[in-house]
Amino acid sequence: MATAASIGRPAAALAGKAVVITGAGGGLGAAYARLAAALGAAVVVNDVDAAAARATADAIRRAGGNAIAEPGDVSVWDFAENLVESCVKDFGTITGFVSNAGILRPALLDDLSEADLRRMIEVNLIGTAAGARAAAMRLKAIGRGGSIVNVASGAQAGDVALGGYAATKGAVASLTYSWAMELRGSGIRMNAVSPLADTAMAGQNAHLMALQAAHRQVAYASLPPAEANAPVVAYLLSDAAAAITGQVVRIANRQLSLVSHPMIAAPVLEDDWTFDKVAAAFDRELAARQHRLGLAFAGSGS
Repeated sequence: MATAASIGRPAAALAGKAVVITGAGGGLGAAYARLAAALGAAVVVNDVDAAAARATADAIRRAGGNAIAEPGDVSVWDFAENLVESCVKDFGTITGFVSNAGILRPALLDDLSEADLRRMIEVNLIGTAAGARAAAMRLKAIGRGGSIVNVASGAQAGDVALGGYAATKGAVASLTYSWAMELRGSGIRMNAVSPLADTAMAGQNAHLMALQAAHRQVAYASLPPAEANAPVVAYLLSDAAAAITGQVVRIANRQLSLVSHPMIAAPVLEDDWTFDKVAAAFDRELAARQHRLGLAFAGSGS
């Protein structure tokens, strides 16, 4: 388990902070909650599984930290406000919100069901949007700034059997970029992390990893423990990250990087287009400049 000492930061790095972490009954969310508490934050532990939420909160308190459990379904829009207000009621304020709750329903195109796609949208996207919005509104009212951390995924670049999941995580990244722009000057920062970990959710995808690795440049032979990701989330919640906003931070084993924002490639031709001119433009230039599919490193070419 990551501790304050193991990451070289003082135990008071998050002293005075009060944060909500969704989906914290296990896996990545629990790792984020444990380290935030170890660094001095008071933590509202949310999970749809009430017993799991209570177990994480109890473990934090046994370790000397400060935490309460607030079970509930983040896909219910108004529930996000309940989480925020619970943090203020119990801890006197709120300084951060981590929208970690998410689900994965891997399926190839032929097998994707409407029910699975709708549920991923409800939890991964609607739940994240509801939490980020509720936190931003309360932080604005408090007027002291704060930090909102969403959870994206490398799948946003596209992946085999993860089309629906990837769509929700790409939407989370777009939400992060857009709302960070709106919040500029308010002192409220909005970022996202793109984590990698050996969790129960990752286990749902284990049988597809070899197939997925064969279709993209970036692949991993093994997955790190959830705790390896927690220091990045703790940093983003801290005052040390006061200048960081609108970014997706990629955590992959020992690699730490920023995910590049979508950009328009420089135009190769400018004209009043006809069908023949478009066809000629692709034949001469654009067909050879197609972007690589799947997770890849910037500058790696097509």
